[in-house]
Amino acid sequence: MENQVSETNQKVESSYWPYILPLVSFLALVELSNRTPESWQFAMLVARVIVPLSMLTYFWKRGDYPELKIRFSAMTVVDLLLGISLAGLWIAPYVWFPSLRPDSDSSPFDPAMAGAAMIPAVLSIRMVGYVLVTPVMEELFMRSFLIRFVDVFDDPAKDFRDIAIGKFGWMSFVAVIFVFLATHVPWEWYVMFPWAVITTLWLYVRKDLFALIVVHSATNAAILLSAIFFSDTFSDGSGGTLPLWFFV
Repeated sequence: MENQVSETNQKVESSYWPYILPLVSFLALVELSNRTPESWQFAMLVARVIVPLSMLTYFWKRGDYPELKIRFSAMTVVDLLLGISLAGLWIAPYVWFPSLRPDSDSSPFDPAMAGAAMIPAVLSIRMVGYVLVTPVMEELFMRSFLIRFVDVFDDPAKDFRDIAIGKFGWMSFVAVIFVFLATHVPWEWYVMFPWAVITTLWLYVRKDLFALIVVHSATNAAILLSAIFFSDTFSDGSGGTLPLWFFV
């Protein structure tokens, strides 16, 4: 009996890694990027896409994400519209209130990091990472693994995968909001908090992980496109114009 329990626990614990490793690898590469010279930034940008994407693809082909089903419906349009609206919620406070913006000594994304001729390539790679890889990676961890794991963590024999996607619980709700805040820089907390609350509530409505990926992707796409097309459109409040690259 003890051997059976041990084997069950090992099987449950092994199911954690497909959700944890892509995100941990990404965060490690972000930290490494912050410590490498400017000449390495393009290579690190590529690595931040390829490494987690490779892991996600490997685990998906292995069948580790059974809850990830690509299903389009009329509600997918609502998911897209919600995501775009939340991009407005994300950007507007920093346009209206200069005091909320990051310090001037911060390092915003530089589309010319590899030279002017490479700007289209840099933006394309950033689009793939920011709009496709990041939403899938974060939603699998946050809204599939973490939110369900919190509901069973007090019993190692329980499998988080037995909890239905979108099942409400106060502890798991608070945990997801907290971890979203903890994995973003402090100046983003003003907008991350309402974004995380609204999207988690939307998960309880939709009960579909793919719907949350669509919302997340739409938010990120709208933010990145705003940086591309509307940088230096708004006033910075000091007589100049406001670049929006610090968002991405």
